[in-house]
Amino acid sequence: MRYAILSDIHGNLRSLERVLADAKLHAAEAFLCLGDVGSDASLDRLRQVGARLVFGNWEVSQWGYLRQDNRAWVRDLPPMLSGDGFLAVHAAPWWPEGLANVEDFLDHILRCGVKWRVLFPYLDQDTDALWKTVAELEDAGRQVLFHGHTHVQMAQRVGPTGRMTRLRQPDFTLDRRARYVVAVGSVGRPEDDPAPKYALYDDQRNLVRLRALN
Repeated sequence: MRYAILSDIHGNLRSLERVLADAKLHAAEAFLCLGDVGSDASLDRLRQVGARLVFGNWEVSQWGYLRQDNRAWVRDLPPMLSGDGFLAVHAAPWWPEGLANVEDFLDHILRCGVKWRVLFPYLDQDTDALWKTVAELEDAGRQVLFHGHTHVQMAQRVGPTGRMTRLRQPDFTLDRRARYVVAVGSVGRPEDDPAPKYALYDDQRNLVRLRALN
């Protein structure tokens, strides 16, 4: 399967259309969206292409303002998707036990007074959260985590000796001895440069391609 993995649209429908068109040109067979969609129109478009979604912090705080059919759909979204070799999540692959949907997350924040960053850490800024993510990959028996939330496109590799390095090339083949944490970038509000960004993942060839639409 060749996946197009995108995140953080924040209602920018024009950029979403560009990403969907580019993904189709690159023979994407399935679409995964990692949350922070940002509008009914963008959710409608993702539903049209049969995308699978997880929820992000935008959905947790704003799902009640969506159109009724989208509200019901978002309410049932999972916090994480799992494939043969990967996990896909908005921010990080853990949360308190018993939380399963946007209502649970919002209730936990309001009832316990926790900060948003506790449930949605920034893996490009929080070293402890990044290494905890690598440990979660090990425990889950998965090779790569795809995430959004940071609005920055970045791939990091942890080799068999435990050394973490940032990958500078946009295309790379997964080494089965290593673990990878891949920030797919933002479609609608990129913070590294203005280009909409997403990732392609071919699970047969073990190939990841980071796309930036200049």
